[in-house]
Amino acid sequence: MNKISPSVMCIDMLDLKNQLAALDAAGVDLYHIDIMDGHYVPNFALSTYTMQDIARVSKTPMDVHLMVTNPDQYIEVFAKAGAEIITPHLETLIHPIRTLKLIRSLGKKAGIAINPATDIAPLKYMLDFLDMVCVMTVDPGFAGQTLIPSTIQKIANIRKMITDAGKDIDIMVDGQVKEETAPSLVAAGANVLVLGSSGLFKYEPKDYKKAIDHYKNL
Repeated sequence: MNKISPSVMCIDMLDLKNQLAALDAAGVDLYHIDIMDGHYVPNFALSTYTMQDIARVSKTPMDVHLMVTNPDQYIEVFAKAGAEIITPHLETLIHPIRTLKLIRSLGKKAGIAINPATDIAPLKYMLDFLDMVCVMTVDPGFAGQTLIPSTIQKIANIRKMITDAGKDIDIMVDGQVKEETAPSLVAAGANVLVLGSSGLFKYEPKDYKKAIDHYKNL
């Protein structure tokens, strides 16, 4: 069964408490927290304050996606804020294994995010230190983009790499996960789905459970 991680960036912040209650009741597994610094990506999003607000009303774990230029300096900050999984971008890391070890040393699961145009080859050297690979199917920074088709084969290649190594590592997929694309993404090997404006939040809260159950059981 797939895991579902709604993108908090896409939630109506004026109705955050009620939306979280509806999502929790629908059985989501994680909340996807996009952190953007306006430098690595040309946008700003969310913060530890948002995480603290979520933690006050929900027990659902949070996965933090660090779209920032210097992720190492923020690892401990987000660990203390309550992240269950911390996922920096491979493209921003000078010593990725050192960063993954730091995340795990703080009692958190370690992820790596990889952009559509980034080669997957370095991942094979990190598998001993990874709990999750987040495959971006769009360039990071904005919701509502078009899925880049070649990323589907990239997911399949990463899943084969993980399987061949005998590892138990999740593959998260982020970007344009919706009814039309999700079956192919899951078939390729993704098992953690980030759902945003096109995949989940186009529905009314009363329909969240039906939609989430659909994605879980693909």
